[in-house]
Amino acid sequence: MSSPTTMPPRDQASRLRALVSSLSGPGVSIVTWADRNSPASAANRPAPATPVRREVAIPVVAITSGKGGVGKTSVSVNLAIALARRGVRISLVDADLGLANADLLCGLNPTTRLDAAVDLSRTPGARRSLEQIAVKAPGGFRLVPGSVGLSRFANLQPAQREQVLDGLADLERESDLILIDTGAGLNDGVTSFVREADLVLVVATPEPTSIADSYALMKCLVTEGHPPVFALVANMVESESEALNVHQRLAATCKRFLGLTLPLVGIVRHDEALIDSVRERRPVMLGTPRARCSRDIEDLAARLMRTLNVGPVDRRNGRRTLFGWLSGR
Repeated sequence: MSSPTTMPPRDQASRLRALVSSLSGPGVSIVTWADRNSPASAANRPAPATPVRREVAIPVVAITSGKGGVGKTSVSVNLAIALARRGVRISLVDADLGLANADLLCGLNPTTRLDAAVDLSRTPGARRSLEQIAVKAPGGFRLVPGSVGLSRFANLQPAQREQVLDGLADLERESDLILIDTGAGLNDGVTSFVREADLVLVVATPEPTSIADSYALMKCLVTEGHPPVFALVANMVESESEALNVHQRLAATCKRFLGLTLPLVGIVRHDEALIDSVRERRPVMLGTPRARCSRDIEDLAARLMRTLNVGPVDRRNGRRTLFGWLSGR
């Protein structure tokens, strides 16, 4: 197998922009991180209000929402399983600070969680890397369990959040793709993780409050500067037409007020099997793989792989069978 070709940042940015644009046709107005850090861009913008994004040599996808209760974590866990089944080595970071529950959906009882990556006690040697915290999850992916019920961790200081974000690079060696399940809303604990992503999947439902809060989240990130690349996942919809209606409402508002066209990357239909899986603490992709929501998540995984051009590793020679914008690894 031939080695992937290393591409310059500008070509990487153009490729990702073209791939995401293809999801919903021409005219998508999005700016990638490589665009934002090109010499030409840097010479014509004010100093950034946020820290420079870390160099992580594999794609980072954040899964977020404007409000809670929209099924974001279920999408994250089952998407991780669908990707792992396709041979992609996945690390899922549960970054819902203080209110994490991805481990519950997986039926796990981890003893070490994300708070171990931060020196909350100031005890020498107490910190753990994300690689050390990660556990094997059902379905073949690795999970970095989030923290639950720790008010100190839910309200981290900026320097402490930086400790967690710095740890993303720890996951590169054993991963082809990093998923980050963020919290919901507009607080710094959400936006700091979103800014680290190459692609941000915004999960929204047909509820007017979900649509409004999703727009508010994107507006916040766009008006702050350095907006990430967004794509929509319409969740808990009854039909494709309802998903298209959710997309049309959000996309029209984003286009009119933000100058941003929002691609629709996937839909996940309402399914009682998914509700049952949450009660049973068993991901629907494992318990009911033929359910319509499971098929929808499979479609989302396939489209995401095409969008990022990410695939499994050739373990005979250590080369990734993916596109060269991943630093030629």
